[in-house]
Amino acid sequence: MKSGNPIGKMTGLCMIGIIFFTISCNSNSRLEHTLEQAGERRAELEKVLSHYESDSLKKQAAEFLISNLVGNVAYDTTLLYKYRPVLLHYDSLKKVEKSLHINAKDSLNKEWRKILQYNDPRIDIYSRLVSDLSIVSADYLIGNIDLAFQSWERCLYKDSIPFNIFLKYVLPYRRNNGYVVEKWRNYFISRYEDYMLQYSSPHELVDSLLEQFNDYQVEWSDISTYPYVCLQDYHLSKMSRCPARCWFNSMLLSALGVPCTIDFVPAWGNRNSSHEWNAIVVNGKTYPFEATGGRGKWKAGKVYNNVWVDEYWMKSRLPKVFRYSYETMIQGPSSGKGCNAANTPVFFRNTKYEDVSDAYFVTSDIHIPIKKGIKLEGVEYAYLCVFNEDVWKPVFWGEVGISDVSFCKMGRDMVYLPVFYKDGKSIPFNDPFILQADGSILFLKADAQRTESVALKRKYYARPDIGFWCEWNKGAKFEISQDRAFHQSQIVFTVPECESRPNVWQLDTSVKCRYIRYVFPEDKDVLAELSFYGKSEGKEQLQRLTGVPFSSDESRMKTLSKLFDNDILTFADLNPYLSEKDSIGWVGVDFGKEVEVSALGVCPRNDKNNVIQGMAYELFYWGGSWISLGKKMATDYLLNYDNVPSNALLLLKCTTEGKENRIFTWEDNKQRWW
Repeated sequence: MKSGNPIGKMTGLCMIGIIFFTISCNSNSRLEHTLEQAGERRAELEKVLSHYESDSLKKQAAEFLISNLVGNVAYDTTLLYKYRPVLLHYDSLKKVEKSLHINAKDSLNKEWRKILQYNDPRIDIYSRLVSDLSIVSADYLIGNIDLAFQSWERCLYKDSIPFNIFLKYVLPYRRNNGYVVEKWRNYFISRYEDYMLQYSSPHELVDSLLEQFNDYQVEWSDISTYPYVCLQDYHLSKMSRCPARCWFNSMLLSALGVPCTIDFVPAWGNRNSSHEWNAIVVNGKTYPFEATGGRGKWKAGKVYNNVWVDEYWMKSRLPKVFRYSYETMIQGPSSGKGCNAANTPVFFRNTKYEDVSDAYFVTSDIHIPIKKGIKLEGVEYAYLCVFNEDVWKPVFWGEVGISDVSFCKMGRDMVYLPVFYKDGKSIPFNDPFILQADGSILFLKADAQRTESVALKRKYYARPDIGFWCEWNKGAKFEISQDRAFHQSQIVFTVPECESRPNVWQLDTSVKCRYIRYVFPEDKDVLAELSFYGKSEGKEQLQRLTGVPFSSDESRMKTLSKLFDNDILTFADLNPYLSEKDSIGWVGVDFGKEVEVSALGVCPRNDKNNVIQGMAYELFYWGGSWISLGKKMATDYLLNYDNVPSNALLLLKCTTEGKENRIFTWEDNKQRWW
């Protein structure tokens, strides 16, 4: 899942001046430094310290909050009034959508698209920051501390939450940068305190409590890009992408004394995008769960261990797992040691994260040699990158030595590219390499003297659902008839195993009919394209036959029309239309007259990342940069290249359309995806 998180991206960009230089160069204690930074508001913060003078534990909590205030920011919501009416309208539509037979969510998305034609949250909201140091009051901090202690002391699972964990993951009023400062703790305690007093296990509390929010959805519709920076707006829509849901969960659970974190992978190591999820920390151990809840949410701990390959969740490889932190973490490039902003990727100028990779998987400390003549003067840190969304994205830093760079706690079983970062540009200092599952390193240095031939089927790895969609067509039947109701019908073909692309089968003997239908296998209901072919007078090649589609239920025609739109990315999903009495779906075509059918075509639902006949492609190998091996037009569903350097890291792109591409090596006469 892609996080799509403007909070993380924009905050890192705008916090350079707040964090990168101010904390790293100050030699005073962190508490004194914060009080100095507060300026005229110093007295406001000192009120909090004075308030707890006689309570040593709460005073420690106050010192912790104040010491780590610098670097905490919220987005300025002054212009949020331009966007909020769309949520208020949606809230009113939901109350009447059944009686008026309207779809409130569709209306909301249309309205949101209109708003974005004239407004831009990236300018109005995400580019305007307010430092917590300038707005947080003594009363707010005192109220937060008292309520946090109240929950911690009253919950039945306090013994599994030591004070240091309480400080880091229960106490903080801020769960992540960007969100507004508000009294969320009061809100959740007043409504859900009974859960805290009912369950002795934090896991059971999470299970029970998240069920109360099953209608809060994570999705990728238009409105999920709304600037959710305060609790009120999130409650109105009940839908967002992963980051906002993680933020919501962390407030909900922390308010009830559960140490809840937001953990994330900055970039997947074996596929595109990034992801965020939640975790609870109990007895010193991390228990991750997917923010959306559901029965499979605790499976995340297994899925993210860099070993597991899941039938449904697919293979996930994580170079790093970071945790958003309230506590300021001075580390590596953010320490300011020999660094400047131009030589540091945006994320690593930030001090509000901690590396928790070893809580998830076995890691490796590695040393990567610097090739002769490449070392840059004045550069103290280098970076490991993974290939993600067509670029090499830095995922961690390492200290530059005399002849190599040391990187700590790296995830295994993926490809990395080691780079220096200078004046905003990445400069590779060695070849890409595989950090193998056993911790050993295999460099991928292309050998142009030893070449090989490759036969390529895809440009991006096949997710598990691709295989499922293909399997769902196996056993489907094509039937012909001379009557529309198929009272008398003949089975002319049963679909065998098929691939994730247009499949065409020639019949042993051509058949004549006016009506033909495709009968889905039982309990299967998804398909992208149907096609029929026959001989045309005066032409040797088979021609596609056209007709009028129909079904046993005409209400299905809106979705079934997608089977004949010549777009293999659209698909018909019968599931919403099938009733208990009609568990097997079918779609037919009326040719208008008797025709001769010689071949039948099926395309399963797919991602269009197979090599597709008639589309143009270009193959690259890595040799210090991406070097082209030539462009080709696919004349079939297999793309052949000769003279490909051996031991090379390869990349196939479609130049006609599409944006999903993935690196691979050629091993045992097939593509191995990384």
